[in-house]
Amino acid sequence: MRVVESRPGGVEVVWIKGHSNIHGNELADQAAKVAAQSGSVPWMVDLTQQTDITTFAHCYGGIVEIDLRQLLKQQSTIRRHQAWTSQRRVKRAIPDIEDVEWNSTLAYVHDRHAVFTFYSNSKDSHQRTHHIKKLHGMLPTLNSMQARKPNLYPTCVCRRCELEKEDNDHVWKCPSAAETTTEIWKEAMGKINEWGVQATNSYNAARKREYKRAVDRGRQVPRPVPIHWWPPSDADHVRGFSSIGGARAVHSGSPALDRDETPMWNVSDLLRGITPLSMLTEWSAVFRTPMSIAKTVLHKFVGYLEAQASELIWKPRCSATIAWEQTQGISAKNKTSKYTGP
Repeated sequence: MRVVESRPGGVEVVWIKGHSNIHGNELADQAAKVAAQSGSVPWMVDLTQQTDITTFAHCYGGIVEIDLRQLLKQQSTIRRHQAWTSQRRVKRAIPDIEDVEWNSTLAYVHDRHAVFTFYSNSKDSHQRTHHIKKLHGMLPTLNSMQARKPNLYPTCVCRRCELEKEDNDHVWKCPSAAETTTEIWKEAMGKINEWGVQATNSYNAARKREYKRAVDRGRQVPRPVPIHWWPPSDADHVRGFSSIGGARAVHSGSPALDRDETPMWNVSDLLRGITPLSMLTEWSAVFRTPMSIAKTVLHKFVGYLEAQASELIWKPRCSATIAWEQTQGISAKNKTSKYTGP
């Protein structure tokens, strides 16, 4: 850029094929490598001072210095996110949108596949639909079916406990599922140490690779100190779930008061696959481990709860409901037909 600014006349920029033994291109490539390894400050160009540029793209009062397509994609994503978060059903289902670790939560929605891989088949699409409905509190529970088909569903009492109306919150808090929830919870707690060791080993290996790459490039960096995973005690487990309502009761298998009188999240939210950011911060402090390790362990923990809850709570609930529907003469065709009643 210094040459462009200092030389007289115009400059034409053309594309040439790389790595084709073109003398000027090879010299430029060598110069770029030397500059990259020298640690010099990159040459910054003030676009407003370029007299040969007559049109600029502006966004929020500033000049756009990135790819316009990338900017438009970012703006579209932001607008869609704002429209989604403003929906009433989202506000009901997710108490605090800003306190959700969305990378992990979306990974459960996409059934552990990368979010942007476009991987899909009929089974995967069906599971993703289930996860999205579960996240939004839109599962076809009896109270929603009664609202849609009052002629078919005169009552919306839970078919498992026969005590309370069944809605998307009751599904995971049903007294008949309490023992199952405790078993799932204890199984997941028993795996935390294993997940922690695996995450710590991966973390140390990644830091070692980064150190080796830096040394190979001639940089002087301190040798990384290995991180050790300390198996959490039972007291650590209790403190690690202080922000989750009902966690103490599930952990002990008997009624117990929550440490926080007004918890933002509940055990049922974890069973739905929501990973709270506040819980991630809490785990990093309680388990005395870097945030990235705590994030990996928490991701596996909530993922295990979500998967087991679907298998051991939701599916048995569906079986019990279908059995009751059959006794009432309610068929799949009846449920999908348009309601024409009063």
